[in-house]
Amino acid sequence: MIQKWTRSFTTFLLLSFAVSCTEKKEDNNALLAGLLLFAANQVKVSSATDLVNESADDYNQNNWGLITGSTLNRFVSDWTANKPSHITGNLIILQTDVANRATGDGTSWSPYVKSDASKGVYVYELNDYRTGFRFNQTRDSGLFSNSVAYQANGEFIDDWLNTFGINPTKDLIVFAVGTGNGATVAAAPAPATAAGGVQDITRGVYWLRYWGVDIKHLAILNGNLRSNFSQTYTAQTSGSKSTLPGKGNFSVKSIRVDNTIITSGLEDIYEIAKNNLEAQIPGLTTKQFLIDARPTLQFTKAATGAGGGAGSYITTGFDSAGAPVAWGTTGDVNVAGTAGKTYIPFEGNIKGAVSFPWLALFEGFTDAGAVSTSDADAFAIGYRYKSKAALKAIFANKGYTAGTTVVSQCRTNFEAQVNGFAALNILGYPSTYYDGSLVEWTSLVAAHDTDSTINQVPADYKWRTDLATVSTFTGYNPQHTQAGTAGAAIKRVKPAPVNLTATTTKKFIQEDKAYKN
Repeated sequence: MIQKWTRSFTTFLLLSFAVSCTEKKEDNNALLAGLLLFAANQVKVSSATDLVNESADDYNQNNWGLITGSTLNRFVSDWTANKPSHITGNLIILQTDVANRATGDGTSWSPYVKSDASKGVYVYELNDYRTGFRFNQTRDSGLFSNSVAYQANGEFIDDWLNTFGINPTKDLIVFAVGTGNGATVAAAPAPATAAGGVQDITRGVYWLRYWGVDIKHLAILNGNLRSNFSQTYTAQTSGSKSTLPGKGNFSVKSIRVDNTIITSGLEDIYEIAKNNLEAQIPGLTTKQFLIDARPTLQFTKAATGAGGGAGSYITTGFDSAGAPVAWGTTGDVNVAGTAGKTYIPFEGNIKGAVSFPWLALFEGFTDAGAVSTSDADAFAIGYRYKSKAALKAIFANKGYTAGTTVVSQCRTNFEAQVNGFAALNILGYPSTYYDGSLVEWTSLVAAHDTDSTINQVPADYKWRTDLATVSTFTGYNPQHTQAGTAGAAIKRVKPAPVNLTATTTKKFIQEDKAYKN
């Protein structure tokens, strides 16, 4: 509708200008200047298809999107000579962590890619901005507020860019996993621990694209630095990173592109589920392919709630993180700092979703998401994406057909980043992501059978999700009230609070659209 209005108004101005050419020639220059200024200030609204980027079959040929260690080496060794022709600025490398974090690494390899300010190469850690910030923010969707995290807002994106001195219209931004998430890992860490860094860097690309940054200014390294760069290109590594520059003054307001289509609200997903993956959503193709990126067990296992132990539940709630833990053990604390993890009201999946485990896309894992040989072997590979041909075959085997929009989701839209990046930026399939994912979706229940206080919506509520018409659920999570490490009692099943008067589930997206106007 906005695009149609823009075209109509521009046509009106052009006609007015044409008339003025014959009636008021002395005003022509002023009117033309005004027309050009108006046209220059318009925000182009993208569709999902507009955002596709298909990788070369040989990843070594990519200069953006998914790049290899050899390409990064070429850039770092002589950025001035080897920068892509469309890049006029710096090379900004953002590491999740250091590249020698595994037990026994010691000083065997240098922790950072080598920076060189004289040639425009800068290397930072993501936590140099703010420890733990991973591109999301608790915001108001209209339906949920102060609970579920969504895309971080305009003030955040501008502050983040300016902290690192990035101009995303000139620079090339390369995200890379160092070794993996968290503290020092074992020589054979659990895949979800060390591979989790790939979720962070793909979410970084997702966030920047949402705010209008062209994919040709964004890249991720295929596989971690530890196994795919530092051990091979030792001359291009260093024991130190760059010092943060003085704050810049760039604003994404100057990028006159609206890519918010990449993020879907609950109301969009509701229509997709209700209409059997053929919803009429503006900006999407008429058919959708809904992905659930969680491990297979989380997709299929039924809730039990027996005894309130660690195995009672499957999916942690909006104010908790990680896998379920036994009550009273170390770590049994939610992100709000209160005792005991919380869990979603019901288990299962959104109707029509296919089980598509995120680890299945990496070398060293089967197409079902299991480790091919051992955790150690997978770690040694460093969690590289499989070949383009292999990824294409996996998507086809899962049921993807050409011209369909991929819709990725999981528990909190982090695991789904791995699948969505492959779809959008390697295979070139139109894609969007459900930002609220299951911690949001499962909160809209009306028939919980063990604790009526969990039921937040009336039976006829327009976005009720515990219905067979929109969800395939394996059972409600039974309520248990037990003590955590702090000794306080807490109800284990806890939905995100709902605003029943909401008229939209995309308030934060509307705010972000307005930020550029």
